[in-house]
Amino acid sequence: MMRKSFAVFAVILVLGLTGLQAQESSELIETYRRNFVRSSLGTKLELLKEASAYDSVNMGPLYDTAIQFVLGNASLLSTDVLLRDMSVLSVNMIRKYKYAPASENLWNLFSVYKDSLVRVPLLQTLAEIAVGNKVILKELNAFLDTQISLFKSGVRLDLAVLDAAVFAIGRLGDSSSFPYLFAVYTASVNKAITERASVAMAALKGDYALFLAEVVRAHPPAEKSAALEAGLRGEALAPEKRAELAEAALAVGVAYQSPSPADQGFIVSMRTSAARELTAREWQKASPLAIRHFYDFQSQYNRGQVSKSNFLEAIALLGAMGNTEAAQALALYLQLINTETEQGKSFDEQIALAVVNNLGRLGDKTAFDYLLYIGYLQYPESVKKAARDALQKLHW
Repeated sequence: MMRKSFAVFAVILVLGLTGLQAQESSELIETYRRNFVRSSLGTKLELLKEASAYDSVNMGPLYDTAIQFVLGNASLLSTDVLLRDMSVLSVNMIRKYKYAPASENLWNLFSVYKDSLVRVPLLQTLAEIAVGNKVILKELNAFLDTQISLFKSGVRLDLAVLDAAVFAIGRLGDSSSFPYLFAVYTASVNKAITERASVAMAALKGDYALFLAEVVRAHPPAEKSAALEAGLRGEALAPEKRAELAEAALAVGVAYQSPSPADQGFIVSMRTSAARELTAREWQKASPLAIRHFYDFQSQYNRGQVSKSNFLEAIALLGAMGNTEAAQALALYLQLINTETEQGKSFDEQIALAVVNNLGRLGDKTAFDYLLYIGYLQYPESVKKAARDALQKLHW
């Protein structure tokens, strides 16, 4: 019974001390706020510096009061150094104390203060205290949208502020920011900001791969290609998601037709990147697309519309598919090369080797006759040796 009474007393004592501490903290903050209101400008700054030493008391309300004072004297911001220093200190202290109620006052300060010395730490603070604040998020998205429009029109931007805005939006992590961050990513402002936008997009809540796939399906060719690039950048996506995005990009690419050479250039680039990723992942689900891609690039290569390296990667993709259908497509192409070689026509040794080596990789007996026939034709020893090696790899 005594033990129970002691426990109850201990709880009452803790609650009493907690209440007392809260009361004392509130009184301390109010004292500072009253003195701040009454003091001269120089004394205000010293008072704010003094209050910054408190670690056990949340002095956020004091610094919010200071921000409101600065806003009330906005007309002096561009000339008064003390007001600027007060702003920077208050912004950093609001960040230290993580005082979220100051978010909208901070944004108002951002709107009237153009100096990056204030704007950059202000955005860094909002990144930490404005999570879930839809008002601030909407304003930041709109700011980013305006900045990219200005950049595209030739206006020189404050890159430090743009970088901080992208960082803040990424930290806030709302999926509604994706199109704005993607616009920054594709604007090519500079390498650092492009990388910042890439990291920020990947940090948003939701299915990042799905966001990118939607761009691949519905946006103009330049953006389609950029979306795939973003998904394959670094470790933005897990391996399976990367492969799924690459498959979606290849599906869009093989079906896309445009009279514009520039558009086709972006599509070719996207298809080649997708093929490279699918080859690395040995993503056999994409086998029908890989075969279609190969036949299409074969025709385009013959017409000089894609490079040899593009075509070689289409061949490598078939080699990674691991099925008879892929082997049949390559075997038929080898038959064509053999026929032309037999007729004395010139052939590309690098392409011939790629076809032979990938038939060996596939190991399908469909290729037996065509690989064997290489030994009877006027091929260099490099191709004949590759054919002998491939024959040894066939499965019976």
